[in-house]
Amino acid sequence: MKKKVLVVFAALILTLCLSSYGLVAAFAADKGFGIDSIPEIENKTPIHVMIEAGGAGDTMVAFIQKFAAKTGVPVTFEMIVMSSAYAKQLNELQSYTGAYDMVMVETSWTNEWKDYLIDIGSAAEQYDPQGRAGLEADLVNYDPGLLRCASTSDGVLMGLTYYSYPLFQFIRKDVFENEIEKENFKAKYHYDLAPAKTWDQIHDQGEFFTRKRGELLKGEVLEHDVYGLGMMAGQFPHVQDEMAARIWSLGGHFASPVRDASGKLTGFNFTKKDQEIMLKAATDYVQDMQYCPPGTENDYWEGAGNQFAAGNTIIMPNQYNGLWSWMVRDLAANVPGGEVMAAETPGMRPYTGGFFFGIVKESKNIEASYWLSRYFASYEAQMEMPLAGGHPVTRFDVIRDARQDPNISPEKFHEALGYGDAQIVTATFQLADIDDYLHFNSDAAGKLYDEMTNIFHENAVGVRSPEETVKLWGAKFVETQNTYGSLPATME
Repeated sequence: MKKKVLVVFAALILTLCLSSYGLVAAFAADKGFGIDSIPEIENKTPIHVMIEAGGAGDTMVAFIQKFAAKTGVPVTFEMIVMSSAYAKQLNELQSYTGAYDMVMVETSWTNEWKDYLIDIGSAAEQYDPQGRAGLEADLVNYDPGLLRCASTSDGVLMGLTYYSYPLFQFIRKDVFENEIEKENFKAKYHYDLAPAKTWDQIHDQGEFFTRKRGELLKGEVLEHDVYGLGMMAGQFPHVQDEMAARIWSLGGHFASPVRDASGKLTGFNFTKKDQEIMLKAATDYVQDMQYCPPGTENDYWEGAGNQFAAGNTIIMPNQYNGLWSWMVRDLAANVPGGEVMAAETPGMRPYTGGFFFGIVKESKNIEASYWLSRYFASYEAQMEMPLAGGHPVTRFDVIRDARQDPNISPEKFHEALGYGDAQIVTATFQLADIDDYLHFNSDAAGKLYDEMTNIFHENAVGVRSPEETVKLWGAKFVETQNTYGSLPATME
């Protein structure tokens, strides 16, 4: 029953949100909500927040300062790299230090951290003049999948994602549209060159575009080697996201949910089907590594992005939307005629999720924390941040309206939000499945995510075989979930 409801909800969201696709939105969020809509905040106690280091964090600083100037509430912040964010913040939460008023929550940590945070609805009841209704009126045009990711397994929304990072294909548009390349590809593989719909097609394209210095690309002699694919196989929390896109797209899970007759989640099972699909995904990943540049075994998004922007790779099969503006600008600067296009990942079930500000129960100023969270997820901020610095959005209405805004040129829209079509289509398609993903149901997901990094990195670089990888994941999953999680885990 729950799955059917989500399917209907997905169809409803598509109808409501995609007016730029010839459909009409029956409802609209209050687009007037922004910095000037925040009411007088009575509590002026300073707040301290955590944000991710890097381009997105740099963009956010100006908005934090704007909030502080408007409300009179001093806001200090600390930047942290993603690989350290889980352990450092969780230590502070478990110690009840009150060091942070707002923590940066990756959506897969939601169930694990829920007991340390105030859910956003409860904060709205206390501090929003319109109560929960004021909050809920603004949710219609959010990416509904991100709302589910930021909720507990029993449906409590803990926060509003201000930053998204679903994976998409980043493709050299100028290469894919070149008539010579199209003709040669079809002659070899007997189907048209287009964004891949299957992982077998990714493999074909990786093979086809891997070329040595002196060979031709677009009819021109290459001055350096070119590789068909750019991947993130390093020992960082990204290789498992690439694996998620492959596993989920084939109908598998890192572990399948077990539910009772009423639909209540009662545990997790790493089924035979899950094992077979993971084996195929792990095998395919290893096979595709041969079409990646040297150093891929140590790369994460930055290294893969640098290779693509330099013109050294043709396709990134799985890459975060947060790199989009960087790729558009730098590829054009580095490669004459170089253009980027975004496409859905094969199977349209990529890793998805985002960051939201979790309001800590020990916060000295829950009121200000609530309104800062609302501001960063607002239509106003979500419209301004991608235009200012390529910040990836979490709202469908921003993508739709930016495309239609006469003050935003097509070139600027492409640079800031050129992945938008793929994001809306993917999010709507994938919505019904998110409720079954281990990441957004297990209260040991943060620890499981760390295990995934090591296991799937070692698969990618050949430390163990794909068969050994599947067995190791199963053993680690059962051990970790049964040690730290509240629901039992089994493996068939």
